[in-house]
Amino acid sequence: MNNLARKHETLAPQLEYGRVILVDGGLVVESSLGELEAQKAVSCLVCPEVGDSVLLSVDTQGGVWILSVLSRAEAGPTALEVEGDLTLRSKNGSLTFAADEELTCISSKAALHSDEVEISAGKVSLTSRLFSSNVERVKKVAGNVDEISREFTRRVVNYFRFTKEHEDCQAESRRQLVDETLTIQSKNTMIVSEEHVKIDGELIHMG
Repeated sequence: MNNLARKHETLAPQLEYGRVILVDGGLVVESSLGELEAQKAVSCLVCPEVGDSVLLSVDTQGGVWILSVLSRAEAGPTALEVEGDLTLRSKNGSLTFAADEELTCISSKAALHSDEVEISAGKVSLTSRLFSSNVERVKKVAGNVDEISREFTRRVVNYFRFTKEHEDCQAESRRQLVDETLTIQSKNTMIVSEEHVKIDGELIHMG
């Protein structure tokens, strides 16, 4: 028991203030004990920068740990950094990321799993090499929709389109293939052609 007490006293650390003087190739801190090579404690999430004032833990075995960054030498972005995987979890509560200006996510792969997702934005811009979606049902309500694409292909089993007022289709050429029956029903029908109009069939009824 006495041996454990003496060992604990030997390893007992002391707290020191320091200033970071080097971050490349390792952390070097200037303190009242001189220049010390230090390691960032796991609980210290803020990455130390040159000139930062830090709180150190120094033990008699030469272990020097940066416990926290107390103040920054220059105003700038603050980086939170950990080694390995990181999980943020809120038990029995919610988790909010809030930024007054801009929120940026950079990752080689991102995944979102949720029972319900709600997005409210004044403007949404998507740039992608490939967009793939697999949904059971889509409901879209929009005041104006403007789609521009080089090639557009849609494959469905049954397709229904309802236009309440006017519908306009402009194309250089148009081809419509129907395997069985094509029905056109309207109050008035007008076909205007600058050159030829051809109707070809085994049996033609007019009138």
